[in-house]
This record gives sequence, structure tokens and C-alpha cells, in this order.
Amino acid sequence: MFQRILSLPTPQNRFIAQSRKVLTLAAAIGMTASVLTSCSTAPVSQQKPIVGMPSLGTMTKKSSNQVLQEEIREAQQAKSWNNYLELTQLLWSKASPDNQLAIEYQIWQTLKGLPQTEKDKLASDPETSPELMSWLDFVKATELHPIWQKPALADLKHFNPSALFNQHLNQALSQQLLNTNKVQQVAVFLPLTGPYKNIAMQIRDGIIRNQLVHAPNVKLAFYNTNYNPSEPNQILSTYQTAKQNGADVILGPLQKENIDILTKKLNAIGGDDSVITLNDAFGIQHFNFISNSEALQIAAKLCQKHYKNIAILTSTTPADSNLAVQIADYWQQVPDHKLTLKSYPATHPKLREALGSVINETYSQARKNNLQWLFKENLSFTPRTRKDLDAIVLLGNARQVAVFKPQFAFFELQLPVYGSSKLTPINLDKTEPNKDLANVIFPTFKAALKKTNLASTLEAYGWDSFTLATQKYRLGPNICLNAGMLGKLSKQDNEFDYKMSWARYNSRGEVVPLTESNDVDESHYIDIPQEPSDAVQPTEATPDSTTP
Repeated sequence: MFQRILSLPTPQNRFIAQSRKVLTLAAAIGMTASVLTSCSTAPVSQQKPIVGMPSLGTMTKKSSNQVLQEEIREAQQAKSWNNYLELTQLLWSKASPDNQLAIEYQIWQTLKGLPQTEKDKLASDPETSPELMSWLDFVKATELHPIWQKPALADLKHFNPSALFNQHLNQALSQQLLNTNKVQQVAVFLPLTGPYKNIAMQIRDGIIRNQLVHAPNVKLAFYNTNYNPSEPNQILSTYQTAKQNGADVILGPLQKENIDILTKKLNAIGGDDSVITLNDAFGIQHFNFISNSEALQIAAKLCQKHYKNIAILTSTTPADSNLAVQIADYWQQVPDHKLTLKSYPATHPKLREALGSVINETYSQARKNNLQWLFKENLSFTPRTRKDLDAIVLLGNARQVAVFKPQFAFFELQLPVYGSSKLTPINLDKTEPNKDLANVIFPTFKAALKKTNLASTLEAYGWDSFTLATQKYRLGPNICLNAGMLGKLSKQDNEFDYKMSWARYNSRGEVVPLTESNDVDESHYIDIPQEPSDAVQPTEATPDSTTP
């Protein structure tokens, strides 16, 4: 059977070059234990009658192989893995080079399919043969993330060159690692017309800029997916068209209506790992412009500074209010942390009243009134504000936060002020200084802190979306991509996210990187329980690299 299906009519030196094809064929035919019989010729029942008496040597050879194959099956059924490996190695020695790879593949698949508890038991059993131990090490190496798998396989080849798996299989799998996950076409679903056109065009420009610089051979296909209530299922037709046209990855859609329709369909058929929606989605991969871990990153920063008592003053917009609640939730998970949470109207805010509520101005006014009544004379006073606060978090856009700053001087407040990523200038290529934001600290995008050819933060988002489309296979637990324009790109379950950089407005109102003499490596900071452990990120590495 193997000779008929797997034999390659090429010399040995071309065999490895075609190993990926052989592996694919081997996997496709579902190699079970019985496949190990295929190194013999066709079964006797399928052979043509032979005139005359065959030679004794021919009969002995067939009988020997058949007996060996039966013994291999029995050893596998009995889970006698030392014996199984010894017998299959003997069968391997009698096979052609073509079928040797198939036998190596079968051994690997058999041992890989064992329960982890059984593999652990074999690895610690003193009765396990050195050959079986080597195979267990090989299986373990092939189960690693691709970024670790390649060097692990190279080490096994270097330190144990005579091992059976190093004769053909190791090189075949290493070659397959080089050819896997190659993206040739990316389809992009954006509302290129309608109310979201301006947003879509900026995202599109960022995607194109990245493609021209890093992947000019990758084909881009843009589809206008502006949601039309009269044709709600149009997104499904567009999805089918993109797949039929050969899309390896689909970025989008962007609008929530389209996402809901598409995800419902995809979840019903078991999902589609080629799709990355450009907004939150349930059950499939997604990448949002606003980091879903921003609250965690802000809370971790405040914890890193060893603050104990903070105040949060937020606008009443849903985005700011939700962020405030999330920060408060993370903050209060730590024992002895104290919090004051206040809000101000997003429209026509009474700024002094809002800030006064945070610093307990009314208590100071009440004390003044009591003293004035007691002494029966008018008193002049400056509000005595609370001294127990370590920092204040102002949530709102740049205009709102800038208006608050003069109030700090009025109350003579000397508190560190933190904001959100909303303080990042939208236009990266022509940002005007804003002195009213001097000394405000906030998380921002990497593109805002270095010179790039990107014009806006949405272009940076488009840039990173294309990076994920072509490089997502490199991500894994505690492995991120440093090449993001928004930040360090990561993935957890179906969610792509990014870790932002920290910045501040200097005295001239310019955005500059935050540098602190007592700064510590917050990637290993564990002052917040539960979720922060999932958000551990590596320290900075060289550009365009993947970091563990």
C-alpha cells in the first residue's frame, strides 16, 4: 500500500525536498497500526496466482514480515512501548527510504496520541529504554509553539543524530514549519461608503502602508461592506465571494450589525479561524481599536507606583464610565486600597463642583460656615482639601481634561494626574501642543511616540490589523509581537490585544515618553490578583521580533 501511494519516483536526494507532500499523504490516509503492514508487498489474497513453486527465500521473507507486523500490533495493544519501538525499528530497517519516513511518522503519531499522564509515566519510568526516551523528547518538542519548535528540533538533530526520527521525519517537519501559515491573499471588509467611510479609509490606508513595506507579495482585496438594513445578509454573500476568490485571511467586518450576522453564521458551522473582525465579536477572532485591557494596564501602573488611595473622576459617556468601573474593580481587588469614584456631565459640566466633590471641598466649606457662625463675623478662607489622596485619574477627552487642569491650581492640588488613551493626539503627523495638559500621564500608542509615515491613530490600527493577518500564527501564551504601531500585540483565546506605552505631556504641551527613575519592570508586577497574571508581557526586544 505504501509503495503504491507513498513511493516517490525520485532519487534519495529529492526525497526530503518532497517530504511535506509525503507527510500530507500520510496524514490523509489516516495511518493506523495496520498501516505498518504496508511495507510488504500486496497481501497474498490480492496477488495474482504464481505458476510454479516460489523460491524458499521469497516465502521466508514474506512470512518474516507478516510475523513482525503481527508482533507490532500486539505490542501496541498491550502498551508494551519498549517492545513496540524495537519491533518497528526492525521493520524500518527493512523498508525503502520512502517508507522509512512513513514508519517514523507512524511511531510519532502513535506516541503523540498517548494521554499526557501516560507519557509522563513513561518518561519517569527507569525501565523505559533510551530509544523510547528519545522519542518522548521528540514528541514533546513537536508539541511546542512554532517559535520554540524549530530550535528544539535542531537541538535533537545535533545531540542525537543517530535517532530514528532524525533520519527523515525531523527534517520533514522542520521544512514544513518554514512553509506553513504562508498568507498569499488578505480580504478586507470595510464600509467604504456611508457614515463610517472616513474611519474605513484611514484603516485601509494603514493596511496598504504595511503591505507595501513588509509584504508586497501578499494580495489585498477590499470589499465594501457598508451595512444596509434592507439587505442584512449581504455580508454572508461577500464572505462566500472572498473565500471563493482565495482569501487566506479576512479582516473585518467593522460594523457591529455585520459582525453579529457573520458570527452567528460562522459559529453555527464551527467557526472560521481565517476571520479577524475589526470590532468585538463572540466566538471568533477579533481585534478592537480600543484595547480591552486598558483598565487593567492603568490599574497595574497605579499599583506599580505603590499608591494606596486614588480618586477617579469620569465623564458620563458610556466609554469613560465603563473604563472607570473597570479600573475601580481591578483597584479594589488589592487589600487596603481605597477609592473615590465621581462623575461629571459630558455636556455642560460644572468643573469646579465636580473636582470639589472629589477633594471634599464641601466639608471645608461646612467647617468655615460653622466657625463663621461661632465667631459671628465674616471669614475669608481657602478650601482645605484632603491630603490623603495619592493620585487622581481624569477620564475624558483631551478638551475635557485640559479644562480641568486650571482647577488644580485654584485648589492648590499637587497630585499626579492620570488619563486614558483618549489623550493621544488623533493626527499623528500634525499635532499641536496643548499646555493645559502639562504633566498629565496616560497610556498611548507606540506610533504616537516615534516618527512614522502614519497620519492617524486609525492608520496605526490598520497597520497592526495587517500585521496580525500575516503573523498571527507566531503568537502564543506569553508571546507577543513587538512590531505593533499601537503596542505589543498579543492574543488570548479569540481576542487580539496590545500593550500600550506610557507617555506624558511636558511643560510645552508635547507628548513625550514617560521616564521615571524608579520605574520597575511592570511586566512581572503581581500586585493585582486574578486577571493580571494573564496579561504578563515580555520586556522590550528588537523591532519586528517575537518575544517570549
